[in-house]
Amino acid sequence: MHMILFGDLNYGANGYIDWNMVLDNKGGPNHKFNFCNSPIMLDKKENDYIKNLSFYYIKHFSFFIKANSKRIAFSRFTDNIEVSAFENPDSSIIIILLNRNDFNKEYNLVLKDTLIHDNLDSHAIVSYIVK
Repeated sequence: MHMILFGDLNYGANGYIDWNMVLDNKGGPNHKFNFCNSPIMLDKKENDYIKNLSFYYIKHFSFFIKANSKRIAFSRFTDNIEVSAFENPDSSIIIILLNRNDFNKEYNLVLKDTLIHDNLDSHAIVSYIVK
């Protein structure tokens, strides 16, 4: 799901809808009985819920990227880290990185004269705001 979100937005989509934002702990209800995961899973017996990783992935996009933002170009040298970048209407730049691997990944992020060297944990997502 997270790679689809990055890919859709990087290739021109103007928005994104997750059809199953909340499901029960079995992945339903579903009239086709093809149960699946969702960003939030409810446990009716325990009166509780679990936020899956996809919840936090969606949160980064919906929280940091404002309405009427424009996707901006970027380049990368690995497919191990998903990248997306936008310019908000206030001229701030939003860069979102996601490590889609089961291992930590070091990276360099360069924007104009600024270099950031960091480590992204397995399946972690991070957003940078440049004003």
